[in-house]
Amino acid sequence: MSTFVDEQTLPKLPLPDLQRTLKEMEGSLKPLYYADGYYKHPLHPEESSELHRNIDAFLKSEAAAKLQEKLKVFDRFNGCYLDKLHLDINNHSSTKEIQDDVLPRNPFLILAEDADPEISQAERGGVLCSSALRFVSALRQAVLPADASRDGEPMSMLPYTNLFGTTRCPVFEHGEIESFDLNKPYDESDLEAELNNLSAQRRPSTASSESSNHQSTNSDDESEFFNVHGITRKQYPDSKHIIIISKGQYYTLEVLDENENALFTDSQLSRVFQHIIDDSTASYSLKRATALGSLTSYSFKNWKYARKRLQKRYPQELNVIDSALFVMVLDESTDTYNINEDCKRLYYGTSIIDDVTGFQVGSCTSRWYDKLQLVVTADSKAAVIWDSFTCDGSVVLRFTSDIYAESILRLAREVHAGDPHFSLWPQVPKASSKDPWTKKFTKITWSFSHILNTHVHLSETKLTDLISKHDIVHTTIPFGRRTAQKLGVRADSLIQVALQVAHYALYGKMVFSFEPVSTRFFQNSRSTFIPIQTQELLELCQLFISNSLNERGKLEKFISACGDHSDRIHKAQHGAGFEKHFNAIKYLFQFHDHFDIGLSPEEYEISAKVFNDDMLEPFSAPELIASNCGNSAMTAFGVTPAVPQGFGIGYIIKNDQCDITLTSQYRQGSRLAFMLKWVLTEIDNYWELSSAKTVKISPKVDQLYEIDNAINQLKFSSLSTKPEIAKSPIPFSERPNLSAFHQNSSSSIFNGGHGFLELKGHLESRTSSRPISRSGSNLKLSSMNNQNSLQPTLSNGLDEAVTSTISITSEILKQNAGHEILKIDASNIAEKQPPVPKKNVVSSKFEINFDRSSVGRKVNTRG
Repeated sequence: MSTFVDEQTLPKLPLPDLQRTLKEMEGSLKPLYYADGYYKHPLHPEESSELHRNIDAFLKSEAAAKLQEKLKVFDRFNGCYLDKLHLDINNHSSTKEIQDDVLPRNPFLILAEDADPEISQAERGGVLCSSALRFVSALRQAVLPADASRDGEPMSMLPYTNLFGTTRCPVFEHGEIESFDLNKPYDESDLEAELNNLSAQRRPSTASSESSNHQSTNSDDESEFFNVHGITRKQYPDSKHIIIISKGQYYTLEVLDENENALFTDSQLSRVFQHIIDDSTASYSLKRATALGSLTSYSFKNWKYARKRLQKRYPQELNVIDSALFVMVLDESTDTYNINEDCKRLYYGTSIIDDVTGFQVGSCTSRWYDKLQLVVTADSKAAVIWDSFTCDGSVVLRFTSDIYAESILRLAREVHAGDPHFSLWPQVPKASSKDPWTKKFTKITWSFSHILNTHVHLSETKLTDLISKHDIVHTTIPFGRRTAQKLGVRADSLIQVALQVAHYALYGKMVFSFEPVSTRFFQNSRSTFIPIQTQELLELCQLFISNSLNERGKLEKFISACGDHSDRIHKAQHGAGFEKHFNAIKYLFQFHDHFDIGLSPEEYEISAKVFNDDMLEPFSAPELIASNCGNSAMTAFGVTPAVPQGFGIGYIIKNDQCDITLTSQYRQGSRLAFMLKWVLTEIDNYWELSSAKTVKISPKVDQLYEIDNAINQLKFSSLSTKPEIAKSPIPFSERPNLSAFHQNSSSSIFNGGHGFLELKGHLESRTSSRPISRSGSNLKLSSMNNQNSLQPTLSNGLDEAVTSTISITSEILKQNAGHEILKIDASNIAEKQPPVPKKNVVSSKFEINFDRSSVGRKVNTRG
């Protein structure tokens, strides 16, 4: 079956209703209007009310109708209403220009170890590169199996064509390069002039006479469309070579034949890579090596300006890099025995300054962020880094999974004499080059001008500063798919909602958060963002750390929030998201003259009151971006933050764990990860409590712990007598097993006894809601008024036992006394719980207590 067989039958991405989009956008901002703590006090009541009035006025105006009508025209004549906007490439319409103090927006996946523990860097590079080339062959020969949902719903395969032979690059206006003065020194004012010229020159056509499901970005009319950042992608569908970077030196290797089949086997590629490693090491010098790739980490403006110089001086060499299938990075760094450091060196490399010259000699110079990169370190660790402007994360995930699986299947092929059936793509022929690899291999040499050298040096210095500023924290949380299944929620929703609660518990406020969602069920699909925060989620966060709700209530609200998140994910995947539509409308308003949208002064003013409102600022600068990507073939997934003060959170959900990677600048990533673990542990225990066999323990159970302490303190050499204990009216078989209670009491609240920053109100809530019973599926809380009536039912034997520690004679006494505790029938427990006074626990005093068992339940009620 052809890879692209379903493309023509896929539906078009629906054009949403404008009123619904603006209302949902406004709703996503409302949770940010409330102050810290439990009390719902609006921070900006006047501003939020004014925004609401302005949105209503805009929706009733002709301006709204004109902007929406323009999108209807685009939708009518194209595969998607977003096609002619060049608003973004994949999913960055909501983010601003890259600032100088934010890392490049390149997500990364770290692969699991190879099956051969002794594999070398060159060998693993050869194996993974060979697998990647077979993937390319399967794609280009249209034998790559098409993606589909679990229900068999087909998904677009066109995003795979953006993976290979593709680069992120600036949009060059006509005459821009030809008139560029190579000898002119860098000046920031030049950039502003360029952007002004760009916004004043071209007028894009508002409609097309032809519908197109897939339009190449190499077409001559690319510059006809105004682009706010001056960024587009270039594709080279006939590309047959790769770029290899080692110690800042660049090499090219032709790897595909005229039939799109690989030229070299994995062992042949290993020999090539070993030659490159040896050559780059032997010929290494500051003159030969270059930090050229650091130009791709620049902010948009500086990157575009520097790239012009490079293209003017080295047009052929730059074209070779741009048109490569992908970049193979042979990183010289070695094992650090630390997963956090592994994430850093695999993503952006190491930063090492030469003691003699003061120049950068670390592996951070060996990256090229404009393209898909496959990185292999000296200790054979591997990662895939991609440009999020040109590549969709869901297709990168499959590519990474497939090449890892294919690399493992090579062992089966070796055992079975190269049987092609032990491959993900048995239709793809074996590599068979008639020429030696030396005829397909070249090394690029550079001789930069002083000005270009200055650009490279400044970009490397800035990148090094960014590396020094940022921290990557990777940890494993012992909750995964099975936990989600137990709760009856989606695993992704479990993590996303828990992250919001954890962030709120740590910082006392809710921030604007985005999660990317793929919409590949439609033609010309592109990822969209959904805001995570909602009013319901804000209430959950406030109540979770308060004493105003019992465990059952918190569990129910958590599950409800997960269900709401799942519904919004499902709607966004099927075209009902609002983020893309809102940004498209805002984009058309900002450049209405360029799109020939006539707005009167009154219409412009009405629109400006909405789209220029400062209250919308968080929508363009999310402080938290969290994304789920990965599987058992990966050990880590990371994303960079969108703003300097933000978090970029990537996670991989497995059956019994979640591997999470937090990237931030001067933030407490480890602490946030700890809080996430605490939230999930609490939820898991709430579920355990709600599912436990119903028992109610008299308050006198506390006296059993006094017995415990007394036994530990008093040393008796011998026991001569055994006191009589009054017989209980309850059969022995129905009595609670206190030995099990004692065994579990120290670990039932937090695995391993780790704790949380204890809140006084939180502790009160746990003790006040302790008596829990279960009747059918409904939990019933006992009335506090019933407690006193239960106390006399304890035997006199227990009363006598606790009168004095002298009367305590053995461990058996404690166990026998425990059996005197009555099990209360659920039907006798009152339906209602007396109201608990609310407190603003966020303002309570935080106390560190890492022994959770000392503040949790003393008795585990699991039956």
